[in-house]
Amino acid sequence: MTSRQLRIHLFGHLRVTFGQQSIVDFQADRHQSLLAYFVLRSQSPQPRAQIATLFWPNMPETKAKANLRRELHRLKKSLPEADQFFQVTTKTITWQPQLLFWLDVTAFETLLDQAVSEQDNPNVQIKTLQQAIALYQGGLLLTCYDDWIEPIRNRLQKRMIGALTDLSQLLNQRADYRGAIAYMQQLLQLDPLNELAYLSLMQMHVQHGERANALQVYHQCMTMLRSEMGIAPSSQTRQFYEKLLLDDASIIQETVTDTGNESSRFEPSFPDATLGKALPEKQLISSEVTPRILPASREVDFGEAPDVRFFYGRAEETEILHRWITQQRCRLIALLGIGGMGKTYLAAKVAQELQSEFDFVFWRSLRNAPLLDTLLADLISLISAEQETAYSIPRLMYWLRQSRCLVILDGMETLFKSGKNAGRYQDAYEPYSELLSVVGQASHKSCLLLTSREKPIEISTLAGNNLPVQTLSLEGSFEAALALLETKQLEGTQTEKEQLCERYARSPFLLQTVSDAIHDVFSGQISLFLREDVLLLKAVKNFLDHQFERLTPLEKTVITWLAMAQEQATLSSLKTNIQPAGGKAALIDALVSLCGRSLIKQQGDMYTQHPLITAYVMNALIERFRETLPYPVHIETLLSRS
Repeated sequence: MTSRQLRIHLFGHLRVTFGQQSIVDFQADRHQSLLAYFVLRSQSPQPRAQIATLFWPNMPETKAKANLRRELHRLKKSLPEADQFFQVTTKTITWQPQLLFWLDVTAFETLLDQAVSEQDNPNVQIKTLQQAIALYQGGLLLTCYDDWIEPIRNRLQKRMIGALTDLSQLLNQRADYRGAIAYMQQLLQLDPLNELAYLSLMQMHVQHGERANALQVYHQCMTMLRSEMGIAPSSQTRQFYEKLLLDDASIIQETVTDTGNESSRFEPSFPDATLGKALPEKQLISSEVTPRILPASREVDFGEAPDVRFFYGRAEETEILHRWITQQRCRLIALLGIGGMGKTYLAAKVAQELQSEFDFVFWRSLRNAPLLDTLLADLISLISAEQETAYSIPRLMYWLRQSRCLVILDGMETLFKSGKNAGRYQDAYEPYSELLSVVGQASHKSCLLLTSREKPIEISTLAGNNLPVQTLSLEGSFEAALALLETKQLEGTQTEKEQLCERYARSPFLLQTVSDAIHDVFSGQISLFLREDVLLLKAVKNFLDHQFERLTPLEKTVITWLAMAQEQATLSSLKTNIQPAGGKAALIDALVSLCGRSLIKQQGDMYTQHPLITAYVMNALIERFRETLPYPVHIETLLSRS
């Protein structure tokens, strides 16, 4: 390897070296996918418009092209001497190396082609196949879930299975049974439903004098076929097994004959629709076949989910969630809203009602901020019936494809940073970002439902009309709020009850807090409480304090200005009155973040906030001003006269 050779490994996980230097700047999945796209089409000019549409299909063409320009700039910045590899014009982008360049995919296919040409020289053929197989370190670019890569991944995986088949048979013919068995086991890790491969492996064990191992392989085959496909092994495999049970010596001769038969060559057994998916890590590194056992009955772990026997209202929201989960088969759903709106109870209600639709239901509260590894261990153990021991996102995706699972993660805002824009993860919890991205983009038959006071940034990227990722913003419900007042046995007219509900944004949590005060101090009379015109009780203020402590300084400024204006505000008026150091972009980011926290609402080009939020902010301003005065002053009276 010369000092100026670029080497790219696409099998498994991306590795890039230039000379003796390892390039570690390709951390973003988008950069890895783009690089792979270009190098796999070396010397072939790729139209810019086609690439932009392929990678950003849900964006207008102009915006997609702008994204391509930005990502290409970053990609070239990460790659040493990028101009020696990329040929860029206004219309096309071409990977056209001017320096020495090595790609594991090209080397793999070149070696396989050489092996075909060496059929008359078995020693050379075996060595060439071994070199090619050693290059295959897993499915093509396992971090990429884009549709474009699947046909290529499919083709390369088929070639790998063919190489393992040829090499195993060559070694078996030369009586290297141990080597033949090892490569056949590797084949079954890639294609665990290939019955002919199981039969071939049984025969090899018999030839090697390992009858017990051959019997064990049959049971692995039977378990896999029954659980995955609902079928039993073929008569040919069963007959071989029955003779093996009887210790029939004739099967040795049959085995030798079958092994030498050209018809014993077999193709991958899994359907084309499933080829090209990122293969689970355990199947790539383990010598054991991962069993799949369907539950005899549903497995349900509701964890800390609340009791919803006395759930009221939310008929419209419940119907929407039912439709997304059962009809549209959404993969990822975010239930968003300010604290106290009943997100947790709605999620629990829907999970209870739909549990019969799923093989597994898994609920976890994120209130104590578990690390992703801990969560994956619990979840994968449940779905795999404690058979799985590798707890990773690829392994989770494997199991989410095998069974229909409903996973509920409650209170995701706990994982986000305070004092930053909404949805930014704390350092230890960034792996959750990959979890949401993969679950939202990869094909599977399960559903992840999360609740959060802040919108995760991945949701904003993935969600859209008629897409498998959806968001539902939860506001206060009159029906649920009035039902709560009834359970508290508060007395008042319908108008008084509605006025009380509206004061507290129809928040079940805040109304429950206020109801206790009305019951204890005002004998349950709503009118007496309303007459006092006291909005921010201590418990209510503490609750809102917690919400506002998480805001950035600029977000607090926007909220304060809206409260002082006490009217709807346009973006133009906000830009005129608030001029942050970051300029217009910083202001827009703050507005997006506040919308993501459900603290403000956008209606057309207008921004508003609930009167309860306005009252809280004004109260904070008054208290701050009062602290600066040398004598007590009734500031509220002065303000009312101004």
